[in-house]
Amino acid sequence: MFFGEVKTESSLGGILSSSIEIYKNKNKIKISKGTVINKNLLDLLLLNKVERIKCAKLDDDEIDENSAVYEISKKIITSKKSNIKTQEPKNGRCNLVSSVDGIIIFQPNQLLSINSVTNDIGIASLKAYSKVKKNQVVASIKAIPFGIKQNYLQDLINISKNCFKILPFQKKNVHLIQTTNQNTRAKILEKTLEVTKYRLSSCGINKIIEKKCSHEIKSICEQLKKSVNEDADIILIFGTSAISDINDTIPQSIIHINGTILRLGMPVEPGNLILLADIKISKKHISIIGMPGCARSKKENGVDWILWRKLCDLKISSEDINHMGNGGLL
Repeated sequence: MFFGEVKTESSLGGILSSSIEIYKNKNKIKISKGTVINKNLLDLLLLNKVERIKCAKLDDDEIDENSAVYEISKKIITSKKSNIKTQEPKNGRCNLVSSVDGIIIFQPNQLLSINSVTNDIGIASLKAYSKVKKNQVVASIKAIPFGIKQNYLQDLINISKNCFKILPFQKKNVHLIQTTNQNTRAKILEKTLEVTKYRLSSCGINKIIEKKCSHEIKSICEQLKKSVNEDADIILIFGTSAISDINDTIPQSIIHINGTILRLGMPVEPGNLILLADIKISKKHISIIGMPGCARSKKENGVDWILWRKLCDLKISSEDINHMGNGGLL
């Protein structure tokens, strides 16, 4: 690619390297950076006595910036239902926009490989598993120079395939169990319900079923069994105090009804004292989350990272949780 200053009469087909203001019919107009100099613009430049102009001219083996980023954008979203729309490219940039509320998923190593092909293309995205809203820009593909070599573009297209996808939030039957003792204040229970409704409504869940019981294994087991019989998909449990051991009241209650403890604790702060469990009824797995105290606040914490995935029907392994330590100090 040629890049530099040339005589204006020799600039036909060149790409403006920066914006320029000139007059047309006595009116000042702005010609934007990246505009291709056609015959009409060339004549206008000469009429304005612009003797030299800085521009870029592509070689035969190069493709213009807008075409390049658009070609990548068509391949970088999953071939199946991606829930991502591609915006029209402009100034060498093409944005990817979510068409649903949900979470963005991709393999960070794949994105690293894409960005490692050439410095001429940069792809920036939200962090993997971030919550996204409908019509939100989730990734941006940007060409750095005005033209990209065809061989680089083909390599980028091959390695970009099926990278990004948005998993939409699903409508779930969510139950909330709050345990109490003689010291429990009604205002705490009310606030917990309000905050939990707020947290779930942002994910499209506008109805939850609340239960209260004493902080005893027998009482908790009764409420858990009721929720199971009422076809709950997710059961959230707030105890009178945070769960601090596998032998604590809430995990033991879950075990007592033949539930399985999957994880106690996570490398995210706030949110480290979270409990993940499930109970299998017939072919259905019901998720149980023992909520840490920070979940009584509307601020984002480790609970959100778990809930977002659960509400998108995404399985969460212990390794997945361990990866949350990277960026887990909120």
